[in-house]
Amino acid sequence: MTVLFVIGIAALTYASRALALVLMPDPPERVRVVLDRIPAPLFTSLAAVSLFDGRDLAPGPTLFAAAGALAATPTRSMLWVLVGGLLGYATGVLALS
Repeated sequence: MTVLFVIGIAALTYASRALALVLMPDPPERVRVVLDRIPAPLFTSLAAVSLFDGRDLAPGPTLFAAAGALAATPTRSMLWVLVGGLLGYATGVLALS
């Protein structure tokens, strides 16, 4: 997986989320309460799956990317979580090469 590929996936993810925010109407308050609770478990499941490569731990840059994304989660912003992950990945590549 190249850095350009990761940046492409991040751009696609962010663009699709931004488009959905613009085009979709605001959900009712009851639905919003449920939706506000989804991002943390969803991110956790995606991050947990990415930390393992078969039965082994994922490569170092991937672990750095997960740590960078995790550090940015208090912002509750998908953009900053993606930026944190990319910065973590770049740090991992530089630190481990």
